[in-house]
Amino acid sequence: MPFDACACTGKTLARLLQPAVMALLAQEPLHGYLLAQRLQEMAMFRGHPPDPTGLYRLLKSMEDRGLVTSTWDLAQRGPAKRQYRLTRSGRACLRKWSKTLADYSQSLTEILAMIQATEK
Repeated sequence: MPFDACACTGKTLARLLQPAVMALLAQEPLHGYLLAQRLQEMAMFRGHPPDPTGLYRLLKSMEDRGLVTSTWDLAQRGPAKRQYRLTRSGRACLRKWSKTLADYSQSLTEILAMIQATEK
């Protein structure tokens, strides 16, 4: 059985895009392009940038829900770029993500230990 499309390859880790975006924006406001570059450096993307359409769709959705705001940055040379910033509500959501991911990490550690015990 080929496992190329199986979740066991880690391909579903990209579903953690929202907390990853929020964590980066908590550090500093970023343009979409820079955000994609920083995400690409994360292990879950394995050096491949996230789908730009999906990233901008997520940013729009997050803005609609009040988690981020965006403004046009006209100070840079070249075309204007939309800069995204985490809101107060976004920071509260990120704190919730932190708790959720910590719980998830504990569960993953337990599952990994069980799997490793079967391999001995």
